[in-house]
Amino acid sequence: MYKILNTIGEIYTDSAKKILEEIGDVDYINLTQEELKNIISKYDVAVIGLGLNFTKDILENAKNLKVIATVTTGLDHVDVEYAKEKGIEIVSLRGEDEFLNTITGTAELAAGLMIKLLRFMPWAFDDVKNYRWDRENFRGRNLYGLTLGIVGLGRLGKWMARYGNAFGMNVIYHDPNLSTPDVGSLGAEVSFDELLQKSDVVSIHVHLNEETENMFNSEVFKKMKNIAYLINTARGGIVHEGDLLNALQSQEIAGYGTDVLADELNFNKEFSNHPLVEHAKKNRNVIVVPHIGGMTVESRERTDIFIAEKLKKLLE
Repeated sequence: MYKILNTIGEIYTDSAKKILEEIGDVDYINLTQEELKNIISKYDVAVIGLGLNFTKDILENAKNLKVIATVTTGLDHVDVEYAKEKGIEIVSLRGEDEFLNTITGTAELAAGLMIKLLRFMPWAFDDVKNYRWDRENFRGRNLYGLTLGIVGLGRLGKWMARYGNAFGMNVIYHDPNLSTPDVGSLGAEVSFDELLQKSDVVSIHVHLNEETENMFNSEVFKKMKNIAYLINTARGGIVHEGDLLNALQSQEIAGYGTDVLADELNFNKEFSNHPLVEHAKKNRNVIVVPHIGGMTVESRERTDIFIAEKLKKLLE
């Protein structure tokens, strides 16, 4: 029987708990980074989500750790290279395309952010809560006929393309790493520069890596339409947030909707006076929500069970 740490805590899906408890003795604990460092040496397996970082100093203390199982596709919260050096297996959702194609929450959220930004919905609701009924103050834009540019036509990018097509948008995409050619019905492939110049809405669906870090910066914002909106449900570090703030304040772009911020993995220590959040308090061109793309009832249940079963298969 393995000693298993589950940092997702008691909210972990009951059906998935049963699977874990068949293979080991499980502790469901919400931890700070320092608490994790102090207790990780006791465990053979760690089941994790976002919020804690398995950095080199944590892994150095993980004397008995054999497997890290993360209910994510992104792995920027784990020092993967050092884990490999230590012989620690990584179990994740990355590459599980058949399963992941049933997990649509993040793409649905991207579409929702697009609608809310273009129709000023959060601010209109705030107005109604203050008993104002001023329709003219919230004259937004139709999606029909606008151009939706998708950066990264993987699983979530394809879902976003389908939603764009359903709204009658002109869908274009850029993805130099696209491995499946059967996407003609979803949109037209263009260069990155052409996508920036033509799109009324740009939606990001790429992984964070050395090539994509700060991919959206001051030079990129200069190439976008000043009436264009940017949607990011991928990773905060893909957008240079300082350059973004300047572009919003100078009206180089029209708005930004995101559920990711660049430094969010450290927000368990401190989250205050964030420049984008402070901007959003005074302007109606930014929406920030706390990385809730995958936080639906269906997504949580399915991913918890899938990772638990994958972990069980590996350990057995």
